[in-house]
Amino acid sequence: MNFTSFKSSALKSVGAVSLCVALGAGLVGCGGGEGGAGGAVAATVNGQQIMEQTITDYIADFRTNTSLETDEAWGEWMVTNGYTPESVRDEVIDYYINQNLYDQAAQEYGVAVEDADITAAMDETKAMFESEEAFQEALQASNMTEESYIEDVIRPNLLQTKLAEAVAEQEGGNAEGDDATLAQAQAMSEQFNGAKRSSHILLTGEEGEEDEALAARAQQLLDQINAGEITFEDAAAQYSTDTGSAANGGDVGWDALTTFVTEYQDALNGLEKDQIVAAPVKSEYGYHIIKVTDVFEVPEGGITSLDQVPAEFQEYLAYMQQSDDTQNFTAWFEEYRNNATIEINPMPEGLPYDIDLTPYEEQAAADAAAAEDAANADATAEPTTDDQAAADAAAADAAADEAAADQAAADEAGADAAADDAAGDQAAADQAADDAAADQTAADEAGADAAADDQAAGEGEAAQQ
Repeated sequence: MNFTSFKSSALKSVGAVSLCVALGAGLVGCGGGEGGAGGAVAATVNGQQIMEQTITDYIADFRTNTSLETDEAWGEWMVTNGYTPESVRDEVIDYYINQNLYDQAAQEYGVAVEDADITAAMDETKAMFESEEAFQEALQASNMTEESYIEDVIRPNLLQTKLAEAVAEQEGGNAEGDDATLAQAQAMSEQFNGAKRSSHILLTGEEGEEDEALAARAQQLLDQINAGEITFEDAAAQYSTDTGSAANGGDVGWDALTTFVTEYQDALNGLEKDQIVAAPVKSEYGYHIIKVTDVFEVPEGGITSLDQVPAEFQEYLAYMQQSDDTQNFTAWFEEYRNNATIEINPMPEGLPYDIDLTPYEEQAAADAAAAEDAANADATAEPTTDDQAAADAAAADAAADEAAADQAAADEAGADAAADDAAGDQAAADQAADDAAADQTAADEAGADAAADDQAAGEGEAAQQ
């Protein structure tokens, strides 16, 4: 788990609440105040201070949200994930340095987030949920409020988006939106010219079916299509083993936007629009019956409007443009940061997250050595009759204990069901009854396991005698 990965990922998407839910408790609402820790300064960015208390609060929130409050849990987590208190502090400071630089750059480029922008972004986010209640539940599950979501996710995300646009316009003079997509289409017109869209029906061998029989079955289906006994689309839906394309009449898209196996592409090259292969095409995947459904030709005079370009090409070009913009902004920000004056102060003593990792490192090393020794022993040693009997007896005892525990849980759940029912809480009673039944089943299974292990233990002892 990375300290700043949650916020960094969240800042990339306005719909980040769903990401918060997926990741569970995250580092949201962290940051703390501008004081504390004796007023100590962790770092300065072009003269702007990042307080030590801000870093400490961030880490404290992380520990709380991930159940790492105790020194033992915290130490084990750091050792397991390759952290030290110093590297944790460095990473959080680095996060805040970037946030400060984004803010400073936004001021330089005259970028600001307006209330209308936030409202639109919130509406977009809420539209991802079935109801307002579902949205609030997602916020609560992510340890967020609507206000903290705006401040920690939406506002920074919008700021960076607007900053990237301002940088692109001022630094590079790049076209935006449809103009940029059109420029990309014109630049790639030669690559798109003659592109073919195709559908296929893939037939693969059934169990025990020889290749000759499969080829004959594919040819028979092709003959039926050519005779008009079944449409290509219906045949794809009924017989193609490529279930992903079968639902769409066998459509696999444009060859200019994807890569097909050599045999498929060679066959495609010899077909015109609405033409079907004369014979099934064999590849490593089976036999393909291929049909060209469309061909794109660049208009005379070149591409002058996006309306001339298939929608799939437009989507691809827009994605490419977005990717280029992201890379350009990343490179710009890296240079912007390199030119900044950044000072990071030494880590003070006595910080609450700064614990001695020695015992946890020693324990981790011991556990690793023990696991390696056990693996080596298991790989080279044959179990003796005595060892097997002892293992069976131990398993029997453990299963018996588990059975007793499950029986106790079943009894307790049954009592809860009765109490809930008596109180008139039928829903709770039903749930408790279900729990009781589940625990009873577990108890029965554990009891059966115990009996089986007892028998195994007895057999081991008998073999020993």
